[in-house]
Amino acid sequence: MLHPPALDSGAIQTTYEGLLSESRNFMSLWKQVLISLVVVAVMGALWIAFFPGAVGIARQIGLAGPLEAVGITLPAQEAAGPGGGGRPGGGGFGRFSRASTVVLKAATSEIINDKVSALGSGEAIQSVTVLPEVSGTLKAIPVQAGTVVKPGDVIAQLDMDVQQLALDKARLTFDDAQRTLARTQQLGQTNAVPASQIQSAELAAKSAEIDLRTAEKNLADRTITAPIAGTVGILQVGVGTDVTAQTALTTIVDSSKLRINFWLPERLSGKVSLGDPAQVVPVALPQLSLDATVSAIDNRIDPASGTFQVQAEVSNADGRLSPGMAFTVSLKFPGDSFIAVDPLTIQWGTDGSYVWRVVDDKAEKVPVRIVQRNTDSVLVAGEVKVGDMLVTEGLAGLSPGATVQVQGAPPADAAGGQQAGGGSAAKAPGPGSQSGPQSGGRTGNRAGGTTAAAAPASGN
Repeated sequence: MLHPPALDSGAIQTTYEGLLSESRNFMSLWKQVLISLVVVAVMGALWIAFFPGAVGIARQIGLAGPLEAVGITLPAQEAAGPGGGGRPGGGGFGRFSRASTVVLKAATSEIINDKVSALGSGEAIQSVTVLPEVSGTLKAIPVQAGTVVKPGDVIAQLDMDVQQLALDKARLTFDDAQRTLARTQQLGQTNAVPASQIQSAELAAKSAEIDLRTAEKNLADRTITAPIAGTVGILQVGVGTDVTAQTALTTIVDSSKLRINFWLPERLSGKVSLGDPAQVVPVALPQLSLDATVSAIDNRIDPASGTFQVQAEVSNADGRLSPGMAFTVSLKFPGDSFIAVDPLTIQWGTDGSYVWRVVDDKAEKVPVRIVQRNTDSVLVAGEVKVGDMLVTEGLAGLSPGATVQVQGAPPADAAGGQQAGGGSAAKAPGPGSQSGPQSGGRTGNRAGGTTAAAAPASGN
């Protein structure tokens, strides 16, 4: 009689555990495959939804079938214009694949300005310190600080009694010498006096005339007058003060114009010319901007600082400016011509700045280099020409080669949208609508995003 072999419990246990492990590995592999398929499906959906041109690419490379197998239905056309296949009835993700609506602005040309600013100090166009010609005691000062004077106006008077007496004496001597000369000349006509006596009389008369003029000059020196037109400064002395020819009485300044001294770097030597315009802004009055003109340029460069001195004149007829004020002086120098674009067109990427250009309703990415930023434009260098249409609005989602729709322009497929509804039929008039040419002549093409006028019914 045959007996079945005895079963080893340990071997059975080992076999069971092996089968269980293989089952677990098999289930784990299927989980990974399933998760991978889900991730691929999600990424494909996002690609179709947000990447312009994705639908066409998917159909070209044969991904339409696999994508539809995982539940992603591709639209019949990629872009049906505003209100196209993405509306109810279009199906799938077609609502994201329509052309981006953009706003364009043409590129222009501008000349780059080399602008330089410098800090300078203002001085009166003319300033004179008033000094007496001679020593003496001040007897009168008919002006005060702030008095506006013209050339020849009296500023101060010294004591002049001695000089007045000397003038009176010189005038008497001169008159006597003139009478003596006249008598001598009459006698000489009759040969009553020798010629030498006539010559002596003539010499005495000339000497008396010189003494008279000297006395007049000495008396005039006792009166101190204004040498220029301007405004009297603070008086440094008072009546009764003994002064000398080195004593400063006051300062008269002509501030109808101010001369501003400033320094420019040597790289601008030869670029500044007399008469060049400049803008000056007082540091104390930053809201005030004034036109000035370059009036003087130094003929040498300071080797220590590498700068040269320039002077500019600014009008001060209203007296708002004072000598000694600090000014910011700005000058512009014309430079090279560059393409000017709207600041909104400038975008940034890993490779630097770029703009989006639209050619034949297609977006092109054009790298540019920023040269200068102005208030309302940016000067750039790159493959951009005057007249190129650049995108200022609607930049999100653009990609090279993507189809765009210019805001305000009719869609490219507007004519086709009147006949093909993108999957939805034209809406028929309801029971309550009016009949005849007034109502039956319009049908709404919802899928195509356009409203077309139907032909009148025959027999109408």
